[in-house]
Amino acid sequence: MELIVIAAVGCGNRVIGRDGGLPWNIPDEYQQFLEHIRGHTVIMGRISWEIFGEDLTSARHIVLTRNPRKVRNAITVPSFEQALERAEAIGSRRTFVAGGASVYEEALSEADALYLSYVKGEYSGDTFFPDFDPADWSVEWTREHPAFEFVAYGRRAVA
Repeated sequence: MELIVIAAVGCGNRVIGRDGGLPWNIPDEYQQFLEHIRGHTVIMGRISWEIFGEDLTSARHIVLTRNPRKVRNAITVPSFEQALERAEAIGSRRTFVAGGASVYEEALSEADALYLSYVKGEYSGDTFFPDFDPADWSVEWTREHPAFEFVAYGRRAVA
């Protein structure tokens, strides 16, 4: 199974959220996100599910939560490890991790690829994408947009 971390991040400060939502409104970036996850499995935390759940184009949704009664129309698990096990068990060939910050932190060491939209402009927020070592990743391709730059990274092979 290929595991891909996907996020939109502020290009200057790695911000990904503010007050339980996104710090920006960029429809083209959001549509790109929906296109990438279409038909695949998505793992996310409960708060991210509450923000995006109804819009998702993914085939299967796995939500990390300690309170499964708050989540409808998704598989619920209490840990990231169990989320990966469920994705494997249902035969997912490609699984995306779509937030929040603590889920991204757990996923980075397991991910095969990073799909990051670097949002242009100054945005403040209270939730941030975790630090990662660029030496662990190589740029596979990029796409420029007036409001963001999309960068697809692949994990470098260990020498």
